[in-house]
Amino acid sequence: MNFADQEEIDERQKHRRHKRQNNLIWNVLTAIFIIISLIAISYFGLLFADPTTSLNPFPPPTIPALIQLPTNTPTVIQMPATWTLTATATSVPTSTPTQVEVTGTGTGTGTAESNPTPLATVNNSKYPFASKGDPAAMANTVFHHDKDCNWQGIAGQVWDIQGNALVGYRVHLQGFYNGKNIDLTTLSGGAQYWYGSGGYEFVIGDKAIDSTGQLSIQMEDQSYMLISNKVVLNTYSDCTKNLIMVNFQQVR
Repeated sequence: MNFADQEEIDERQKHRRHKRQNNLIWNVLTAIFIIISLIAISYFGLLFADPTTSLNPFPPPTIPALIQLPTNTPTVIQMPATWTLTATATSVPTSTPTQVEVTGTGTGTGTAESNPTPLATVNNSKYPFASKGDPAAMANTVFHHDKDCNWQGIAGQVWDIQGNALVGYRVHLQGFYNGKNIDLTTLSGGAQYWYGSGGYEFVIGDKAIDSTGQLSIQMEDQSYMLISNKVVLNTYSDCTKNLIMVNFQQVR
């Protein structure tokens, strides 16, 4: 029968204590790892369920709010009672594009004043547009090669301050011509085929006649407020001067 001496017994007990200590350390580390794993799983589960939570260090971008368009009907600007405003589109041959013009007809008949007082040109620096140079008289055949002397009109272009063509700006012609009151409005760009991108045109008669200071032309905004100086025009019975050119340019 073998008996272990006391020294060997002490050594074995020491070894057992050391082993128990190692097992305790590993058990504690295992428990900590399990707890951390559970916390991580819960955290990522929370982020998956609610990415916008304050615990998410990289939340998704916020989607901007949709623009709410107004549902009410805008108020239509009413023309003065003395106007009857209609929109007409003049059909032309297939070789010539359609010119769209807005025309207004005044209430006068032309018989009340057979020789009205000539108008006066008004220059006002407060307006953002001004006439560029003086009105120029020329033959309409410069632009309308298929026309003849049985025609008279006013035309021109509208530019911005850099000299670029402007489209959709109102140009207003009014006054007295050939025994009748004239009150016409058109838009720049409506006659671009003949005069360029910002071109406009008024056809006022089927024959060339003389008149002195009876017509004026001026630009307006969409609220019918004046935005340019008033230019007074003369017309001529000379077939080489039956087209009057008036250009406008933005000055400020």
